[in-house]
Parts: sequence; structure tokens; C-alpha cells
Amino acid sequence: MPRSTLVLLILATACRSRTATIRVSIPDLDGIETPVPGLVVSFLPYNRDSIVTALEGKAGPRPNTRELDSLFHAFRGPFVEYLKATARLEHLRSSGAPADSVAGASKTMAAARAALDRAREELWPAMTRYRTGVRQWEDSVFRDYALISRSMGERVFANPVADTTDSLGWATITLTNGRWWATARSIDPTDPNSEWYWNIAIAGDTVFLSPQTGRRRPRY
Repeated sequence: MPRSTLVLLILATACRSRTATIRVSIPDLDGIETPVPGLVVSFLPYNRDSIVTALEGKAGPRPNTRELDSLFHAFRGPFVEYLKATARLEHLRSSGAPADSVAGASKTMAAARAALDRAREELWPAMTRYRTGVRQWEDSVFRDYALISRSMGERVFANPVADTTDSLGWATITLTNGRWWATARSIDPTDPNSEWYWNIAIAGDTVFLSPQTGRRRPRY
């Protein structure tokens, strides 16, 4: 087969399209799985995790993780207590609860806010310092990521695309034929130092990005 004919066949195959529908959901403060609106989902013609793993394998371990894990754990308690106190106060106000109940919940919320402010003042300077070390490590380890990912896309004649989830957590995208991965990250609503992360090969028409298909990880 002439080379020009082969190239045309490859291009024709790559240009065929299909539709993929994605739904994103994560646990809320009460552990109830809830849709995530307004989240950007990227669709990549390569497995980004394979690139990340290869680059990390050539480097030393990520620095400061043990220290940051300890700081994150200390901060999460006051943060969750504040969220719960705020949610209870809002519930009492919206439900028309007696004034004394609202007043008591307001005092609890104010105390929780003060505890959170103290935790932030005590813990965040060290978090910032340790995270600076992590950022420097990442800048060095992943400096070639963009070049590698662009090269992988060029090999299959496809470029990354993205869509944003609607109010019910759904996103729909038109993709060319071939292998694609849906990747996204969402901050954990119960912990500002954690996130939900997904990188899933698209095997059918619908993909669910959920706690069952993703993983909760620290935001170093």
C-alpha cells in the first residue's frame, strides 16, 4: 500500500467521532454522594498517569509528605467542626427554630470559627513552607511533561479537549475514535487539603467519576 494511502486511512479513522457522557459525584459533609457542578473534565488521547509514574520513577521521593500529612490531619478537625456548626445554624434559621436554639447554635458556630482561625494561624505557615519544597520538586520532576504529552497526542492525531459539568454533574464531549481517558480533580468539601482525582479510560458511552472509580488524595 502506498505511504500516502496509508496516511489517508489513518487520518480518516482518526476523524471519525463518538460521544462520551461523564457524570461526576463525590461525598458531601454527611457522606452522601452528590453531583459536582462546574467542574472541568479533561479528555486526553493518552494515559497521563503513565507519564507521571515514569517521571516520578526517575526522581527521588516527594519531599515533606509526612510533615504535611500531620499538619493536614491537625487542620481537618477544626475545619469539619466549623462546617457542621455552620450547617446546623443555617438549618435552624431556615426551619424557623426557636430563637434560643438559633442563639445557641450561633454561639457554637462562633466558637468553631475561632478554633478554625487559631488552627489556620498556627498551621498554615508550616504548610506553606513545606508546600514550597513540594512545588520545587514538582517543577524539576515534571518539567518535560508538556513536551511528552504533546508528542503522545501527535502520534494519534488527537488533541486534548475539555468540558464543564452542568448543575447535575454531567458533561458530554465529542471525541475522535481511538483510546481516550477522562481526567479530573475536585477539592474534597470536607477537607481543603484533600482532593478527589480520576483518570479513567473511556470504554463505553458513559463514564462515572465517583468515589468508587477515583481516589481521595492529599493536596501537597
